[in-house]
Parts: sequence; C-alpha cells; structure tokens
Amino acid sequence: MIVGPSGSRRTAKILFFSFIAVAIATFVFGFFVVDKVRQRAKQTDGALRWTAWACLSYAQAAGAWPSSQDALLAAREAWTNERLPVTSAQWPASREIAMAGMVEPPTAADAMEIVGLEFSGDPRDSPRINARGNPSGLDTLEVVNGWLTAYAKVQVGSPKSSLSAP
Repeated sequence: MIVGPSGSRRTAKILFFSFIAVAIATFVFGFFVVDKVRQRAKQTDGALRWTAWACLSYAQAAGAWPSSQDALLAAREAWTNERLPVTSAQWPASREIAMAGMVEPPTAADAMEIVGLEFSGDPRDSPRINARGNPSGLDTLEVVNGWLTAYAKVQVGSPKSSLSAP
C-alpha cells in the first residue's frame, strides 16, 4: 500500500502531538512528585532537628546520653526544654535555633516514627541520628549529628543541670 503525501503528513502530525502530550504529562507528573518529596523532606528535617534537640537536652539533664528510644521518649522535659544552660557555638543554645524555622512534628512519638537513633554501648558516645530512608535536606543529617558529636566531646559526663532527668 502506497501512502500519499497527505497520509504521511497526518501521521507526522499525530506523532508530533502525541510526543508533546506525553512530554507535558511527564512534566506535570514530575512537578507533583518533586513537590511531594520536598514537603516530606521538610517534615523529616523538622523531626531530625527536634530529636537532636531532645538528645542534647537529655544529655544536659542526665550527664549521659539516652540509652534507648524509649528512654528518650519518656524524658518529656527533653522534648519541651527551650534552652540549654551550657552553650557553645558548636550546638544550638535554644530549641528555636535548633529548629531553624522547621515545623516540629505533632508529638515526640511522631518524630521517632520518622527518625531513627542508633545507640552505642558506651554512655559517653552520642547516638547517631538517621532519616530511616526518608528524604531530607542536603546537610541536615551532618548538622544534627555534628551537634551531638561536639556536645559529647565537651559536655557528656559533666555535672547535671537544673533540667530534671527521667
């Protein structure tokens, strides 16, 4: 079967407009996927920062790091503490600074569902925070783990503060 010039033009137009439609659909789909990932990363960053702050508050109160997630969750004062009595440029002095404009999860349990903590057998070693595979900001994990590491080098093992430990 021989196709005339009008038949090949019609086929070319159909292919061209099909390609354009697929390209637009792919762009729209990608836009919404990227937006959802960014929103999830903001939630994860808020949970990472709030959990790191709770670990710092716990360590300040107890003179040692929490030994488990349950111990950290039970320390309600660690999650609500607003300021650390001992400050340094290496870690945030207040919860507001630690959060850096991020939104806190509704509860500490919600934060712990997003964030993972790895504990050492040595109470002087800081816990390591991870995002459990959730998307996160480019440097949030390094920042929050840096706070804990710096605090461990300087403060863990010092006398207890006025914040009550569990």
